[in-house]
Amino acid sequence: MPNGRIALPAAHHNIMKKKMLPLVSDTIFLFFVCSLFFLCVFRFYLRSFWAAAGLGIAAGLAAAALFYACRRARLRKKYAGLAEKDEIEKFRFHLAADSSENNVRLIAECLACRAAAASKTADSAATPKNAETNGGILLPGTSAEKNALQAGTAPADGTAAPKAPCIKGNEICTENAHTWVLFSFKDAGADDLAPALRAEGENKCVYACGFTDEAKKLAAAFGIALKDAGDAFALAKECGRLPEKLLAPPAAAGGLRKKLAFRVRREAWRGYLFSGSFLLVFSLMTVFPVYYIVTGGLLLAAAVLVRLFGKPTHTN
Repeated sequence: MPNGRIALPAAHHNIMKKKMLPLVSDTIFLFFVCSLFFLCVFRFYLRSFWAAAGLGIAAGLAAAALFYACRRARLRKKYAGLAEKDEIEKFRFHLAADSSENNVRLIAECLACRAAAASKTADSAATPKNAETNGGILLPGTSAEKNALQAGTAPADGTAAPKAPCIKGNEICTENAHTWVLFSFKDAGADDLAPALRAEGENKCVYACGFTDEAKKLAAAFGIALKDAGDAFALAKECGRLPEKLLAPPAAAGGLRKKLAFRVRREAWRGYLFSGSFLLVFSLMTVFPVYYIVTGGLLLAAAVLVRLFGKPTHTN
């Protein structure tokens, strides 16, 4: 397929990498602003310029470090969920673009894996009740059960092993459930649920990338479980069946202007920074520095707020 292929584990890393550069830039900006402001404040109280400069730099470093730690923790928390959402969207496209046979096989393998895990959990919970130790291995009490276990023909609790799912077209039949796999680029509608409505049995489930409102109402009325791409992603992740490479649309070719668009924004902060810095520097040369320090500090605070929380600049 001519489409590009994207690895799932890189999604979170790519998002955080894109957001870390503005964070580092904002941290450096905050360091210089705070250092300049506290330099002028300490210079007002101290005779030594170098002492004031050292204290100003120390204060700037402390403020920048605190800002970086808090902001980075918030970004990680915010974009962790966004990265998973992005992975689900890519997985949704992969399911819609892949063949029906591959999708049915994937869901069947996941259902078999989940059934085997549930059976193993039940075995481990039931075995110690009526078992004896033989060479460090727990075995049931009767000789027939011991022989069956040693031959590998029966689970520890004596129950039959779960049968492998049976695939019939886009339908997966298990011991006590029927599952239909209908992944496509459009949401499954009420008509797509017709095979599930006609099938016998109570435990019926339909997997699709999405469902229309009519399909949801119909499924609720007939007791049919609906599973979308997010549920399929969780199931595949739980069973370790996520594809290493996902079918994905080719990345949109963006020029240098688009690549730098997220950095060239909130341009108003430059005017506040220039004005505030000019007043603070001028306070070092006047005999009445309080006014210049206060006004310059307010302008620098405005520059910080506009840069961090201002409305992004939109480019065409």
